[in-house]
Amino acid sequence: MKKLLLATSAIVGFAAYANAADLPVKARPAPCNCTCDAQQWGGWYIGVNGGGAKHIANRTDHDGFLDGTGGVTTVTDRWGGMFGGQLGYNWANCRTVWGFEIDGSWVNTDRTVITDPNGGVGAQETLRNRMDAFVTARVRSGIALDNMLFYFTGGVAAARFRTTWEDLNGGGTPLDSIEISEWRWGWVAGFGTEYAWTPNFTIKFETLYANFADRERTVTFPAFGPATFTHSDQVWVSRIGLNYKFGYAPVVARY
Repeated sequence: MKKLLLATSAIVGFAAYANAADLPVKARPAPCNCTCDAQQWGGWYIGVNGGGAKHIANRTDHDGFLDGTGGVTTVTDRWGGMFGGQLGYNWANCRTVWGFEIDGSWVNTDRTVITDPNGGVGAQETLRNRMDAFVTARVRSGIALDNMLFYFTGGVAAARFRTTWEDLNGGGTPLDSIEISEWRWGWVAGFGTEYAWTPNFTIKFETLYANFADRERTVTFPAFGPATFTHSDQVWVSRIGLNYKFGYAPVVARY
């Protein structure tokens, strides 16, 4: 009886083993078809940009050249057009991008105010503020989602400002007139979005704010004599840009 049970158990065990051997082996899971969106943003790029700039100028007249009252600050603001170019480089991780960008633009903002409206026609004091160049060197950090890049940026800025202090005589010709042209340094920060239109061309939209260090200037007018002024400037920039990327980093799959 015992021999019969042992034989039966052996036959059942062999049959189970044979059936298991005939079952298909479980396949390894397929690799994830995830993509690293930021890869396409890596590398060098160059481009052009255009838009508008708002120049806010604060001019303090310490010695009363314009109206005889010292310490008066005149504030002017004006939107103007701008056009320029940029050069940059990006380092890309799976969804994050870090990089730097250098840009320069020609700007056209011009505002003239009459500070002594009671002086009569051709006998007013006038103040004219202009900005004609804007340059930045910035770092960028952002997140890539498919073909869109959302980024923050900040760094240093430089701009060229021209200020004309003028006192007209009764005939409308300058009695006293001095133009102060100066490059000034400051800081800049902002944000933007960039869209990969093709593997090599991207379109970006960005907004920047720049604030420049105050500068005190002392000049000598022919009739008025020495006068001291403090110049303070801020700039808002809103612009669109077109970039060309050198080479194309293919999207890499993650496993």
